[in-house]
Parts: sequence; structure tokens; C-alpha cells
Amino acid sequence: MFRVTYDIVTYESAEHGDTAEAGFVQPGGWHTEDSESLSLREAANLVGNLEDSGSWFTEIDGTEDYRTGAVERRSLHPPRNITTASYARLKRVLGIR
Repeated sequence: MFRVTYDIVTYESAEHGDTAEAGFVQPGGWHTEDSESLSLREAANLVGNLEDSGSWFTEIDGTEDYRTGAVERRSLHPPRNITTASYARLKRVLGIR
């Protein structure tokens, strides 16, 4: 039902206004090109502190590789058919104001 995506921005990709890499995150933190439905618990375990992005949730702070400067940021995507009321409940469960 839920999906987690990621994007990695490097200094070089930022200069071009793009990402260096993007895709989906699977349990164990594996990066893949194919999406897999996750339970809310599995998806929540793959992300850090989140903020509301309108119809999905994005990490406030990404994870920086201090050696290369690349930053990975993950987003949690609820089902596309989620109702407004269920989205509001999900925000509360995730601790987002």
C-alpha cells in the first residue's frame, strides 16, 4: 500500500538542477528501480523525520555522505486513493503537524 522513494543529489547534479540517482527503497534500505508495496510500519522504518509535501511526506533532513557530499532524501507515499480524512490520520500517526 505504501511506497518509499529516494533521490540522491551531488554537487555536480545540483549544478544542473537534477538528481544523480532516484528510485525506490525496499526493506533493508536496498535501492531499486521497481516499486514494491510496503506496510506502513515497513515504510516508516525506512524514513527519518518527515514533513507534509501535500500528497506525500518527505524527509526534512536527508542523509549526507560526508566523504562525497552527496545527500539522499527519502519520501513516503501513501496509496493514491487515500481519502482526506485518512491522510489527516496518517499525519497524526507519523507525528506530523
